[in-house]
Amino acid sequence: MTNREKLEANEKKQRIIAERGFRCEVCGKAVNYSTAQLAHRVPKTAYNLKHYGSEVINHELNLAVVCSLKCNSAVLCNPASRPVEAHELIEKIKEQL
Repeated sequence: MTNREKLEANEKKQRIIAERGFRCEVCGKAVNYSTAQLAHRVPKTAYNLKHYGSEVINHELNLAVVCSLKCNSAVLCNPASRPVEAHELIEKIKEQL
């Protein structure tokens, strides 16, 4: 990842955290730029990247602001275990692209 890509990714993270009110989307705990994590709902695996593309996997609708690994697990929408929810999310993202 180039320095420019790192900067753009950091700006995207900060914008998403601010837009979502500096709160964990699972438990509601207050977060800040250094404590918040962006969790992929549909996991960012090699298979998913190849199958759906990085634009879908890294789309803002596929990212959730969370405060911990526990909350990260709660937003997981794996196509293997939750196929209907994952399909709906992926279709919604494709409509926006």
